[in-house]
Amino acid sequence: MDDNIKSEFKQKKINHIFHYTRRYDWLKKILDSGFAPSYCHENISEFEYFIPMVSFCNIPLKDVDNYMRYGKYGIGMSMEWAVRNSISPVIYIHEQTPFQNFYSLFSSYRKYDQTLSFQDMSIKVVQYFKNWKTQYRGNEIITYHEREWRYIPNLNGKKPIIKVDDHEFKDYQDKNKIKKPHFPEKALKINSISDLKYITVKDEKQRFEILDLLKLKFTDKSVTEALVGGQLLILTIDQLHNDF
Repeated sequence: MDDNIKSEFKQKKINHIFHYTRRYDWLKKILDSGFAPSYCHENISEFEYFIPMVSFCNIPLKDVDNYMRYGKYGIGMSMEWAVRNSISPVIYIHEQTPFQNFYSLFSSYRKYDQTLSFQDMSIKVVQYFKNWKTQYRGNEIITYHEREWRYIPNLNGKKPIIKVDDHEFKDYQDKNKIKKPHFPEKALKINSISDLKYITVKDEKQRFEILDLLKLKFTDKSVTEALVGGQLLILTIDQLHNDF
């Protein structure tokens, strides 16, 4: 094949997924214990429900600053880690998507320890549905640009979807009643420094604190090699905003 023709098919690869969190202590907890899923609220068309998940964005590093409404602290994991842990991209839908009227797919439940049925599979698909746009603090947000990926755990008997008419729904609406994370035992661990690509912190003081935490977890030598080799970057908010 001609080299010019080959170049037309060259794609830009974003080899990481980014998770945001609002608090510094939560960032340290994730680095130490992993990404723990919780029931998260979804609202698609007129349907409301909770699904267990951890959310990530597959966005270029230069765009990470644009999505810090989800949290000023962030962790970028390798795409290899994402695929290895069955983290998958969502399915973006809108009001005219052919299968958007999906509520009947999970209008009633079977016992979850039985053989996988068509309804079980439908529920798993619905867990990855996402509106392509939404309202956030009075502004229209195009969520499609976020290229969201989700880790959705197997809950081994607990409800994979909590519907608005389920008795637990109001309990999970009250953030003070059932504290997150809801499923710490299902946390995805960070077991290798090679799976970490980016960490964002507030300032240089926190940067050195995170370095100390990583060295305790992975050894001084492996962290130094990752930093020197460029496999890991620890960036401040100011650097993200001004340098990329």
